[in-house]
Amino acid sequence: KGSLRPNDGVTAHVDPQHRADTMRNHTGTHLLHAALRKVLGTHVRQAGSLVAPDHLRFDFTHTEPLSEEQVAEVQRLVNEKIRQDLPVDTRQTTYDQAMAEGVLAFFGEKYGEEVRVVEVGAPLAAPSAIPRFSAELCGGTHCHRTGEIGMLIVSGESSIGAGMRRIEALSGRGAEEYVRAQLAALEQVARRLGAPREAVPAKLE
Repeated sequence: KGSLRPNDGVTAHVDPQHRADTMRNHTGTHLLHAALRKVLGTHVRQAGSLVAPDHLRFDFTHTEPLSEEQVAEVQRLVNEKIRQDLPVDTRQTTYDQAMAEGVLAFFGEKYGEEVRVVEVGAPLAAPSAIPRFSAELCGGTHCHRTGEIGMLIVSGESSIGAGMRRIEALSGRGAEEYVRAQLAALEQVARRLGAPREAVPAKLE
Protein backbone atom coordinates (compact mmCIF):
# COMPACT_ATOMS: atom_id res chain seq x y z
CA LYS A 1 0.00 0.00 0.00
CA GLY A 2 1.12 3.54 -0.59
CA SER A 3 3.54 4.76 -3.22
CA LEU A 4 7.23 4.56 -4.02
CA ARG A 5 9.54 7.29 -5.23
CA PRO A 6 13.06 7.06 -6.68
CA ASN A 7 15.72 6.57 -3.98
CA ASP A 8 13.21 5.50 -1.30
CA GLY A 9 14.67 2.98 1.11
CA VAL A 10 12.76 -0.29 1.46
CA THR A 11 13.05 -3.36 3.68
CA ALA A 12 12.00 -6.78 2.42
CA HIS A 13 10.53 -9.30 4.85
CA VAL A 14 10.08 -13.01 4.11
CA ASP A 15 7.08 -14.68 5.77
CA PRO A 16 8.80 -17.70 7.39
CA GLN A 17 5.71 -19.94 7.36
CA HIS A 18 4.95 -19.15 3.70
CA ARG A 19 8.59 -19.80 2.80
CA ALA A 20 8.79 -23.07 4.77
CA ASP A 21 5.58 -24.43 3.22
CA THR A 22 6.87 -23.52 -0.26
CA MET A 23 10.24 -25.16 0.43
CA ARG A 24 8.55 -28.40 1.51
CA ASN A 25 6.49 -28.53 -1.66
CA HIS A 26 9.49 -27.65 -3.85
CA THR A 27 11.78 -30.33 -2.44
CA GLY A 28 8.78 -32.69 -2.53
CA THR A 29 8.45 -31.96 -6.26
CA HIS A 30 12.05 -33.07 -6.84
CA LEU A 31 11.43 -36.28 -4.88
CA LEU A 32 8.21 -36.89 -6.81
CA HIS A 33 10.00 -36.46 -10.15
CA ALA A 34 12.75 -38.91 -9.17
CA ALA A 35 10.21 -41.44 -7.87
CA LEU A 36 8.16 -41.24 -11.08
CA ARG A 37 11.29 -41.96 -13.13
CA LYS A 38 12.12 -44.96 -10.96
CA VAL A 39 8.57 -46.40 -11.03
CA LEU A 40 7.54 -45.56 -14.62
CA GLY A 41 10.89 -45.25 -16.43
CA THR A 42 13.46 -42.68 -17.45
CA HIS A 43 11.26 -41.43 -20.30
CA VAL A 44 9.44 -39.38 -17.64
CA ARG A 45 10.39 -35.72 -17.99
CA GLN A 46 9.07 -32.66 -16.25
CA ALA A 47 6.85 -30.61 -18.57
CA GLY A 48 5.72 -27.98 -16.09
CA SER A 49 5.07 -27.51 -12.40
CA LEU A 50 3.46 -25.31 -9.79
CA VAL A 51 5.00 -24.94 -6.35
CA ALA A 52 2.68 -23.11 -3.95
CA PRO A 53 2.63 -22.97 -0.15
CA ASP A 54 -0.54 -25.10 0.07
CA HIS A 55 0.02 -27.66 -2.71
CA LEU A 56 2.14 -28.73 -5.66
CA ARG A 57 1.37 -29.72 -9.22
CA PHE A 58 3.71 -31.67 -11.49
CA ASP A 59 3.23 -32.22 -15.23
CA PHE A 60 5.24 -34.93 -16.96
CA THR A 61 5.58 -36.97 -20.12
CA HIS A 62 3.86 -40.37 -19.99
CA THR A 63 1.46 -42.04 -22.41
CA GLU A 64 -1.07 -43.77 -20.14
CA PRO A 65 -2.87 -43.33 -16.81
CA LEU A 66 -1.06 -44.50 -13.71
CA SER A 67 -2.58 -47.49 -11.97
CA GLU A 68 -3.53 -47.31 -8.30
CA GLU A 69 -0.53 -49.52 -7.57
CA GLN A 70 1.85 -47.20 -9.43
CA VAL A 71 0.54 -44.11 -7.63
CA ALA A 72 0.88 -45.94 -4.31
CA GLU A 73 4.44 -47.01 -5.13
CA VAL A 74 5.46 -43.47 -6.14
CA GLN A 75 4.01 -42.09 -2.89
CA ARG A 76 5.64 -44.87 -0.85
CA LEU A 77 9.06 -44.20 -2.38
CA VAL A 78 8.83 -40.43 -1.80
CA ASN A 79 7.85 -40.91 1.84
CA GLU A 80 10.63 -43.45 2.32
CA LYS A 81 13.13 -40.80 1.20
CA ILE A 82 11.49 -38.26 3.51
CA ARG A 83 11.84 -40.60 6.50
CA GLN A 84 15.48 -41.23 5.61
CA ASP A 85 16.05 -37.48 6.22
CA LEU A 86 18.43 -37.20 3.29
CA PRO A 87 20.58 -34.08 2.87
CA VAL A 88 19.52 -31.57 0.21
CA ASP A 89 22.65 -29.90 -1.16
CA THR A 90 23.12 -27.09 -3.65
CA ARG A 91 26.26 -26.25 -5.57
CA GLN A 92 27.42 -24.21 -8.53
CA THR A 93 29.05 -25.90 -11.47
CA THR A 94 29.31 -25.53 -15.22
CA TYR A 95 26.44 -26.59 -17.45
CA ASP A 96 28.64 -29.08 -19.32
CA GLN A 97 29.86 -30.65 -16.07
CA ALA A 98 26.28 -30.97 -14.77
CA MET A 99 25.19 -32.69 -17.99
CA ALA A 100 28.17 -35.03 -17.76
CA GLU A 101 27.06 -35.96 -14.23
CA GLY A 102 23.55 -36.83 -15.40
CA VAL A 103 21.84 -33.84 -13.78
CA LEU A 104 18.36 -33.21 -15.21
CA ALA A 105 17.46 -29.97 -16.97
CA PHE A 106 14.00 -28.95 -18.20
CA PHE A 107 11.65 -26.86 -20.26
CA GLY A 108 14.12 -26.42 -23.10
CA GLU A 109 15.47 -23.56 -21.02
CA LYS A 110 18.59 -21.72 -22.03
CA TYR A 111 21.18 -22.00 -19.28
CA GLY A 112 24.26 -19.91 -18.73
CA GLU A 113 27.74 -21.33 -18.42
CA GLU A 114 27.38 -21.60 -14.62
CA VAL A 115 24.35 -23.42 -13.17
CA ARG A 116 22.95 -24.34 -9.76
CA VAL A 117 22.51 -28.04 -9.00
CA VAL A 118 20.13 -29.30 -6.29
CA GLU A 119 20.92 -32.83 -5.12
CA VAL A 120 18.98 -35.06 -2.75
CA GLY A 121 21.17 -37.67 -1.09
CA ALA A 122 24.94 -37.58 -1.20
CA PRO A 123 26.23 -35.16 -3.86
CA LEU A 124 28.11 -36.83 -6.70
CA ALA A 125 30.95 -34.42 -5.91
CA ALA A 126 31.26 -35.95 -2.41
CA PRO A 127 30.11 -39.59 -2.66
CA SER A 128 29.28 -41.55 0.47
CA ALA A 129 27.29 -44.58 1.57
CA ILE A 130 24.08 -42.64 0.81
CA PRO A 131 23.35 -42.85 -2.92
CA ARG A 132 22.15 -39.77 -4.76
CA PHE A 133 18.37 -39.96 -5.29
CA SER A 134 17.75 -36.78 -7.30
CA ALA A 135 19.82 -34.16 -9.11
CA GLU A 136 18.29 -31.27 -11.06
CA LEU A 137 19.21 -27.81 -12.26
CA CYS A 138 17.14 -25.48 -10.10
CA GLY A 139 17.27 -21.94 -8.79
CA GLY A 140 14.50 -22.25 -6.22
CA THR A 141 14.32 -22.46 -2.44
CA HIS A 142 14.56 -25.90 -0.82
CA CYS A 143 14.62 -27.71 2.50
CA HIS A 144 18.00 -28.53 4.03
CA ARG A 145 16.97 -32.15 4.61
CA THR A 146 14.08 -34.23 3.27
CA GLY A 147 12.78 -34.93 6.78
CA GLU A 148 11.57 -31.31 6.95
CA ILE A 149 8.85 -32.21 4.42
CA GLY A 150 7.04 -34.37 6.98
CA MET A 151 5.10 -36.43 4.47
CA LEU A 152 3.78 -36.19 0.92
CA ILE A 153 0.35 -37.32 -0.26
CA VAL A 154 -0.68 -37.66 -3.90
CA SER A 155 -4.18 -36.14 -4.12
CA GLY A 156 -4.81 -36.54 -7.85
CA GLU A 157 -3.53 -37.90 -11.18
CA SER A 158 -4.98 -36.96 -14.55
CA SER A 159 -4.39 -36.38 -18.27
CA ILE A 160 -3.63 -32.89 -19.57
CA GLY A 161 -3.15 -33.87 -23.23
CA ALA A 162 -1.70 -36.50 -25.52
CA GLY A 163 1.28 -38.12 -23.80
CA MET A 164 1.06 -35.75 -20.83
CA ARG A 165 0.01 -36.47 -17.24
CA ARG A 166 -0.44 -34.33 -14.15
CA ILE A 167 0.06 -35.27 -10.51
CA GLU A 168 -1.19 -33.08 -7.68
CA ALA A 169 0.12 -33.54 -4.17
CA LEU A 170 0.42 -31.98 -0.74
CA SER A 171 3.22 -32.00 1.81
CA GLY A 172 3.82 -30.90 5.37
CA ARG A 173 0.91 -29.02 6.94
CA GLY A 174 -1.18 -29.37 3.78
CA ALA A 175 -0.79 -33.16 3.83
CA GLU A 176 -1.70 -33.27 7.52
CA GLU A 177 -4.86 -31.24 6.92
CA TYR A 178 -5.78 -33.46 3.96
CA VAL A 179 -5.51 -36.59 6.12
CA ARG A 180 -7.56 -34.93 8.87
CA ALA A 181 -10.33 -34.00 6.42
CA GLN A 182 -10.39 -37.48 4.87
CA LEU A 183 -10.63 -39.15 8.30
CA ALA A 184 -13.39 -36.73 9.35
CA ALA A 185 -15.39 -37.59 6.22
CA LEU A 186 -14.89 -41.31 6.81
CA GLU A 187 -15.97 -40.91 10.45
CA GLN A 188 -19.22 -39.24 9.32
CA VAL A 189 -19.94 -42.12 6.95
CA ALA A 190 -19.09 -44.65 9.66
CA ARG A 191 -21.53 -42.98 12.07
CA ARG A 192 -24.31 -42.99 9.49
CA LEU A 193 -23.72 -46.70 8.85
CA GLY A 194 -23.38 -47.54 12.54
CA ALA A 195 -19.99 -49.19 12.06
CA PRO A 196 -16.37 -48.55 13.04
CA ARG A 197 -14.27 -46.86 10.35
CA GLU A 198 -12.37 -50.01 9.42
CA ALA A 199 -15.67 -51.86 8.84
CA VAL A 200 -17.23 -49.23 6.53
CA PRO A 201 -16.60 -51.09 3.21
CA ALA A 202 -18.13 -54.34 4.53
CA LYS A 203 -21.05 -52.52 6.15
CA LEU A 204 -21.70 -50.59 2.93
CA GLU A 205 -21.85 -53.86 0.98
